[in-house]
Amino acid sequence: MIVQRLLFLAALLAVGFAVNLAGRFKRTHAPVYGWWTLSFLFYAAAFLMEALTVNGNWQLVWEYQIYMVASAGLVGTMSVGTVYLALPRSRIPFFYGLYVALATISLALFAVLHPPVLQGSWLSLNAGKNAIVGPSQISYLLLSAVGGPVVVLGALWSWWKVRRYYTLLIGVGALVPSLAGTFASQGLGESWFPVFNIVGLILIFLGYVYSRPRTRVVELRKSPLGRSDGRERRGKVI
Repeated sequence: MIVQRLLFLAALLAVGFAVNLAGRFKRTHAPVYGWWTLSFLFYAAAFLMEALTVNGNWQLVWEYQIYMVASAGLVGTMSVGTVYLALPRSRIPFFYGLYVALATISLALFAVLHPPVLQGSWLSLNAGKNAIVGPSQISYLLLSAVGGPVVVLGALWSWWKVRRYYTLLIGVGALVPSLAGTFASQGLGESWFPVFNIVGLILIFLGYVYSRPRTRVVELRKSPLGRSDGRERRGKVI
C-alpha cells in the first residue's frame, strides 16, 4: 500500500512539474521547455499505470499499452529537450525531435496491433522483459536505447560548454531510477523503488529549471509617437 501511494505521489509531482514547465514554454516559446513538458506528462502516465497495477500485477492489456508508450516516450522526449539545451543553434535538435515523434507514434500503433504478452512478475513486466513483442519492441528500443544515452551525453556536453553544474542533475536524475530498477529486479530494496523514482524526478526537474536555455536577443524599436526614432532597445527573453 505504501509503494502504491508513493507511485501516486510521483505521478502527482510529475503533473505539477509539467504545469510549471508548460508555463515557462508559454512565456519563452523555447522548444526545450515544450519537450520537457511532454516528458513529465509521460512520466505522470507511467507512474499512474504503475500505481494502478503494483498491488495486483499487470492484468489489463490497455494499462500496459499506455505504460509502454509512456515509459519509452518520457525518455525520448527528455532526450530531445536535452539536445536542444546542448545544441541551441543547430538544426540537429529539430530533426532528432522529428525522429522521436515518429518513433513514439509508431510505438503507439504497434502496441495496439501487436498487444504485449502479460506473463511474469510485476517487476519483470515493469522492465519490459518478454512482454513487448514484434515491431513494438523495435520502436521501444528506438526510443529508450537511443534516448537514454542521449540524455546523459547531452547533459555532460551542456555542462562542458557552460559549466553550469545543474545540467549534471539531468543526467544523474535519469540514472537514479534505472539503478533502482536494477536493484529491485534482483530483489534488493523493492519497496524503495518508488522513492528512487521520486528522487530522480526531482533531480531532473531541478536540472530543467536551473539549466536555462541560452538567452536570445530581441530587437525592439520604440518612439513616443509610436514610430521608430532610430534608437534600439535590447531585451532578453529567458
